[in-house]
Amino acid sequence: MGSARVDTFGNVGRNSMRGPRYFDSDLALFKNFSITERAKAQFQFQFYNIFNHVNLANPDGCVDCGGNAAAPE
Repeated sequence: MGSARVDTFGNVGRNSMRGPRYFDSDLALFKNFSITERAKAQFQFQFYNIFNHVNLANPDGCVDCGGNAAAPE
């Protein structure tokens, strides 16, 4: 393994970096009520990211951008 020349990007293959997995759980509860024969009501409870799981971003694969190739905060 040697350093790449100054005017090249190196020899790492395209899409060779893998990031953390993405986990998202949403929950929705609905309850319909009949007030009269024509009038109806609906209560909705919606919860997003119910398990409060942090989803980190993938590593930055931009080779000609400023900064380093760290995962964004």
